[in-house]
Amino acid sequence: MKTLYFRYENYKWKSFEYNDISDLAEEFNKRNITIGDYANIGYYANIGDYANIGYSANIGDYANIGYSANIGYYANIGYSANIGDYANIGDYANIGDYANIGYYANIGDYANIGNGIKLITGFYINGSKDSITYVGNNELSIGCHTKKISWFKKNYKLLGKKEGYSIKEQNEYYQYILMAEKFIKIK
Repeated sequence: MKTLYFRYENYKWKSFEYNDISDLAEEFNKRNITIGDYANIGYYANIGDYANIGYSANIGDYANIGYSANIGYYANIGYSANIGDYANIGDYANIGDYANIGYYANIGDYANIGNGIKLITGFYINGSKDSITYVGNNELSIGCHTKKISWFKKNYKLLGKKEGYSIKEQNEYYQYILMAEKFIKIK
């Protein structure tokens, strides 16, 4: 007997026990959850409303699939992995054990996210000159430049001057760089 958890009011979870995934068809329909043929859902997995799990996808034990998340065909979601609300996991993608994929994240087809990896999404600022975005792996994208945060901290004045930023704008972007660094440490 397996147990699957569905989210209901106020983000609380309700458990359902089943032998075959088809035993839960009525609950899937109520929540607009679609699960493709030959998909495998592990023990104690959590699935949010409006989630879509593709044909032959594999969801590991204790995995958490968020509200309106999309899991592609043949995708593999590891043991205790967490997929945030509205995230999109591509076809044949592999998400490792204990990985944490943030809200609105988009993981492409055939992507491989290793065990224990945390992909953070949600840091974006539209500054006075260019936008600044956290792109993962301790890197920021400012305008057309993508570098490590440590690089931006050391070189923001030189780069700003080269790109025509005023002193005021250089200081503004330095504050954004520090905010991004703090944001990553919080996550």
